[in-house]
Amino acid sequence: MDSPVRQPVLSVGQQRFLLNLAACIVPESAGAPAQVTDPLLAAVDEELQPRPRLQQLEFKLLLLAIRWMTVPFTLHRFERLPAARQDRWLRFFENAPLTLLRVGIWGLKTLVFLGYYTQDGVLRRILYLPSKEDGNVRLHRRQLPSAG
Repeated sequence: MDSPVRQPVLSVGQQRFLLNLAACIVPESAGAPAQVTDPLLAAVDEELQPRPRLQQLEFKLLLLAIRWMTVPFTLHRFERLPAARQDRWLRFFENAPLTLLRVGIWGLKTLVFLGYYTQDGVLRRILYLPSKEDGNVRLHRRQLPSAG
C-alpha cells in the first residue's frame, strides 16, 4: 500500500516569504536557483514536520507577524520594503523587548542557517570540509602556515 503524500508544513506563500527572509539572513541565498532554495525549504520542512501542531502554528504566526508588523510604520509589508530596510527591521525584531519575538527570530535564523549551510555545494564553496575521522584537521592544514 502506498503511503499518502505528505503535505509540507508551510504553504507556497509562506515558503516564498521564508525565502525572502532567508535572503536577509543569508544574503548569498538571494536569487538562488531552485537547486539551492528547494533543499533549504525541504530542510526547514523536515525540522518542522515532527513538531507538535502548536509549534508549527507558532512558526507560521511568526512569519505572519514579521510580514505585517511593518505596515503600521511603513505602510508596506515586510517583503515590499527595500533590502536595507528589511535588514534593519529584522535586526530590530531580533533585539525586540518582547522575548517571544526574539526567541522566534533566533529559531527562524537557526532554520535558515540549517537549510542553507548544510548543502553540499555550499559546504564546498565555503571550504567547510568536515571529516568523521579527523574533524577539520584537513582544512586547518591547508590554512595554517607550516612551522619550520
